[in-house]
Amino acid sequence: MRQSDREDEKVIQLFKQLPKIEDKRSMDEIYRNIKIGMNKKQRKPIFVPALTSIAGLLLFLLVFPFIFQQSPVDYFSSNSKVKENADSGSIMESNSADMKKDINMEEEITMYNEEAIVVDSDLTSAVYEKDTLGNEIYTFGAVTKDAIIPITLLEKENHEEDWLIQNRKEAESFNASEYGFQDFAPLLDAMELNGERNEARVTISSENRPFFEANELQIMTMLQYILQPHDIGLVKFVNENGDNVELPHYGPVPDLPIKKNLKRGYFLYPLAENSDYLVPADEDSNSLAEALTYMKTKPNSFYQSVIPDVISAEVVKEDPTGVTIKFDKPVELDQGDQLKNMQLIEGILLTAKEFGKTEVQFENIEPSNWESFQFDQPVKVPLAPNLIQH
Repeated sequence: MRQSDREDEKVIQLFKQLPKIEDKRSMDEIYRNIKIGMNKKQRKPIFVPALTSIAGLLLFLLVFPFIFQQSPVDYFSSNSKVKENADSGSIMESNSADMKKDINMEEEITMYNEEAIVVDSDLTSAVYEKDTLGNEIYTFGAVTKDAIIPITLLEKENHEEDWLIQNRKEAESFNASEYGFQDFAPLLDAMELNGERNEARVTISSENRPFFEANELQIMTMLQYILQPHDIGLVKFVNENGDNVELPHYGPVPDLPIKKNLKRGYFLYPLAENSDYLVPADEDSNSLAEALTYMKTKPNSFYQSVIPDVISAEVVKEDPTGVTIKFDKPVELDQGDQLKNMQLIEGILLTAKEFGKTEVQFENIEPSNWESFQFDQPVKVPLAPNLIQH
């Protein structure tokens, strides 16, 4: 037997002594995990070298469990060249180290893809259906010097009291000034409900008149935000005697019809550093397409557009409950400022909600899975904007 054959035989025997590596995952599962990781981190594969690398990694992972489990001899014979004067002990040590490195790499890939599957976003600011499990939604209109912000609080469900009593308690316990808001509790205290008529009555008395005069121009919008989620169609304003009441701006205060949808596009309102809110425009739009166009403007000195200057969003298909919105240029959400990207998506979703839509199909957007959204299917609109954890 030649010296080289004896050396080969020694190496083969050493390989046979190595522990067997088993991977119980199916090939389909391995491929699916890799593809999920690619969707999370990989940009559109337009470069040939990137494709080659991915294909090589995929091929390696598919054949790796079988190489060492079934035929280490064949693997060695077809892929390795051993120098005739190589020391058998050093060869075993080297190959064991390489194998350990490969195992660690496979474990890292598996862990990475497990993280990619379950994503808990901390960028969303709105309230979604998943947030309401066991919780009650409380919406208010919070007044600042420049705007009226629709805000949302979540508390555990309470079926023992009606919603107005619960809202009063929430308004009283909420520290509005801590967030830069004016106190809105007096408005809830002045309200009574007539369930049979689906009406609310707001009593302006000598005691609470200072509050109403200070917020006279904001009261109507505040009431819209509070009453929209409830079965209230009209608000009447009266004095202590139940008669019509007057305020300096209005004179006799008119009845307020409550709209289920305000039909307004959303803008970004920076109240303070690291304190941004999504707020509806001050003006109604005739259609969702018109609202999306209006959202590209700068209506005042303190509202900012959530849609970047370099792109536009247009309605390409619409029905009573759903809409397809397409960006004129590719939007890559995993690139750039992630918070700004989230404000773009949520601003459009909330605007669609104001036009009675329950879901939005986005087009020309990547990746298909980003944060808690899956864009290869219609995205449900939020239930309410600006969740405040207090």
